Amino acid sequence: MGKNERKEIMETLKTVPIKEDVSQGARMGLPQTDIGSGKTVSFMDSDGSMFYVAGGTTVSFSIELDRSASVEMGYISNTGGWTQTYSGTSSSHNTSFKISNTGYYRFYVTNTSSSVIRVTGGTISF
Repeated sequence: MGKNERKEIMETLKTVPIKEDVSQGARMGLPQTDIGSGKTVSFMDSDGSMFYVAGGTTVSFSIELDRSASVEMGYISNTGGWTQTYSGTSSSHNTSFKISNTGYYRFYVTNTSSSVIRVTGGTISF
């Protein structure tokens, strides 16, 4: 990925904090948010920090949309590396993946459809 390409991606990135439900442990419900065509939303902890994930941990990430749309999902490390773990078209999307290295991560959804979509729910658990 070239410098200009990375800069374009970062300019389209919106960050949304997640409030952790203590009764559910490490399972977080996603807030409603709109994602423009070609834009990316990343989900971070409620205090605006990245999630600390131990190496070998399996993460389950699901989203519900207001309609069927094409999206890509994955995670971003604190060093800026992007890993796509899912691509598909539906109103309900989910992916599970194992984090190889202990570190700090945020989880993203990119809207690859041609119009604005709304995340109406979903979860991240690990």
